[in-house]
Amino acid sequence: MNNQHIDGSVRLNNYLQAKNRLNALNYEQYMEGPRNAPTWTVRVKIDGVVLGSASGRQIHIARDLAANQALETLIQAWGY
Repeated sequence: MNNQHIDGSVRLNNYLQAKNRLNALNYEQYMEGPRNAPTWTVRVKIDGVVLGSASGRQIHIARDLAANQALETLIQAWGY
């Protein structure tokens, strides 16, 4: 199992809060497939721009993976 997803949402929230930009964060999430075996897709938007997107069988994993993608993009753009 890939543990990279752990705390992605928390790390992104903390980063944006430190930059006073938490209000720019928005998550879009949707489910596809049967209810007993869904695939969740989550997109992370900052100021309306998609900076992270991920899919997974569990919503929290997709959310954290997408948040990690967005965080990496922000760190490259804004620095740490």
